[in-house]
Amino acid sequence: MAMKGFVMPSKPAFDFLERPPRAGKPRSRGLTVASDRARSLAQARDFIETAGDVIDHMKIPDHVGVMWRCSAAQLRKKNALYAKAGIDTLPGGIPFEVAAVQGRVPRFMERVAELGFGGVEVSEDSIDISRKDRVHAIRHALANDLTVFTELGKKFPENPLNAEEAIEMAGRDLDAGAHLVVVEKSDVALVIRQGTDTLHRLMRGVGPEHLIIECGPGADRFDIAKWLIREFGPDVNLENIDAEDAYVIEAMRYGLNRAADYSYFHPWRGRKLPAIPAP
Repeated sequence: MAMKGFVMPSKPAFDFLERPPRAGKPRSRGLTVASDRARSLAQARDFIETAGDVIDHMKIPDHVGVMWRCSAAQLRKKNALYAKAGIDTLPGGIPFEVAAVQGRVPRFMERVAELGFGGVEVSEDSIDISRKDRVHAIRHALANDLTVFTELGKKFPENPLNAEEAIEMAGRDLDAGAHLVVVEKSDVALVIRQGTDTLHRLMRGVGPEHLIIECGPGADRFDIAKWLIREFGPDVNLENIDAEDAYVIEAMRYGLNRAADYSYFHPWRGRKLPAIPAP
C-alpha cells in the first residue's frame, strides 16, 4: 500500500508467491511501534527507505536528548521526516514523568505538539500519580491533538501485574480518550517467567485492538516477541522494537525468521510437496 513520502513497489518482485494475510497501513491490528534511539536524520531516512512500510509509529526514547540535548529545530525536522512517510512519532514516557514530578504537564503537552510529535505517552512506570491526574494528563494531550498512549506496569515491579486492576485502569484510560494502552516490558517478562495468565486475561478484558505489548529493549526482545506472537497471533500489537529490528519482527509475524523457528513451514512437515517440473 503506497504511503505519502514512501514509494512502495507497484508490483512485488515475487508477486506470484502467495502472501500470508497481513493488513496494510494504516492498520489497527498488528501494529509495530519502533524506537529511534538517538539516530541522525540520515539514519531516519534509511529506516524509512528499508522498513517504512512495516513501522506504524516511531518512538524517540532518547529521553535526555529529547528534553535537553536536541534543539526544537532538530526534533521538528525528524518528526516532519517521519510524518511525510506516514509514520506518527511520540517521545518516550520518561519526559512526561519528568514533567509530572516538576508540575509542568500542561506546558509539556503543548510543547510536544509544537515540536511536531503526533502522539505522547502518559505513563507512571517510575512514579505514582493519582487517577484524577492521569485522566487530566490524557485530556491535556487530547486538547493538543495528540494521540495518547498510556502504560500499565512498572520498570522495576515489586509484584506481578494484577490483571483486574490493570483492566480497570485500561478501561478508565480508554474512556478518557487514550488510543492504546501499553503493557510495560518488565511486567511482560515477569508474566512469561512466572507462567501466569495475566496477559491473556488482559487481552480478554481490554481487547487486543486496544493493547500494545512491549517486547524490548534487551537481549530477550526476540524471545518475548516470539512468545507474544505464538500466544496472541501475528497481529498482536508490539512496541519498543529497535528500528533496525523492525524487519525481523515483520518476518517473525509471517513465521519466516529463525527467531520464530521458521514456523511458516511447520504445516508442511511430513507432507508431500508439489512436484517440481522438469526443465
